Amino acid sequence: MGGVLAALEPVQIASILVKAGMYVSVLLAAGSVINLWLLTELDAAASRRLRRLVAWSAVVGIVFSALNIPLRAAFFYGGFGGALDPMMLQVALFSPLGRSVEADILGLIAISTIVFNRVWTRPVVALGVILVAISFALRGHATGDPRLVLSTLFVVHILAASFWIGGFYPLYDMVGRGNDAAIRTVERFGQAALVMVGLLVVAGVVILVILAGDPIAVLTQPWGQFLTLKLAVVALLLGLAGLNKLRLTPALAETGNAGPLRASIRWEVAAFLVILLVTATFTSTVAPEHVG
Repeated sequence: MGGVLAALEPVQIASILVKAGMYVSVLLAAGSVINLWLLTELDAAASRRLRRLVAWSAVVGIVFSALNIPLRAAFFYGGFGGALDPMMLQVALFSPLGRSVEADILGLIAISTIVFNRVWTRPVVALGVILVAISFALRGHATGDPRLVLSTLFVVHILAASFWIGGFYPLYDMVGRGNDAAIRTVERFGQAALVMVGLLVVAGVVILVILAGDPIAVLTQPWGQFLTLKLAVVALLLGLAGLNKLRLTPALAETGNAGPLRASIRWEVAAFLVILLVTATFTSTVAPEHVG
């Protein structure tokens, strides 16, 4: 793995950074929508702030998603000059990545209509969240065999990951108040997390089994080592989530002290950012058979 990182070309480094930015902004936009509708204890101020976060995340996600096309053109060309080459841009645009980016941008545009906060925006925003999840199933190793199974698993995996990352801000916002509404918000999120995190882990494990084949042999490959690192950080994240539910949330209810829980949420955010950066590096360098 160290050799892979040392051999990174400038185009690959740019691709990693753009993908990481895309993952963060896109998942945050979709996941914040899910939590806005799920966490019914959010007050008007918290809901308004979360709605703004959705809109800004969607806008940033559109920019990062669009940048994938010239970067893929540069990859095909062998240098940044390809980012402006019409032929390379056309090849990138009509590739699986191009179709994925198109679906992603359409989904984010639909999600951004949440700022209007009207009755008609709800189905439009819901469609946007679905399109964003589907966009991840149109590229990379999600396009392998068995296609339908992998695509379905990726959609489930993305929706569950979005839910998790989208919960950090409203939880952090509400927990700081230390009131009954904050406690009910954390408890509601924790109940939903039991299902969503379960889906996240199961879908991820099945995807890994399908792609990896022999788990022992995978460990000898650079991409297997990236996956091992990712799984180690996921295990840390699950441990923090368990700590939140079993100890810190009850402590908040008993004492009203929000400090430990807010600190744990910050650590969860950091762990999630590491996971997304590792994923971006993996899909830009050593992903087997299909490049994400």
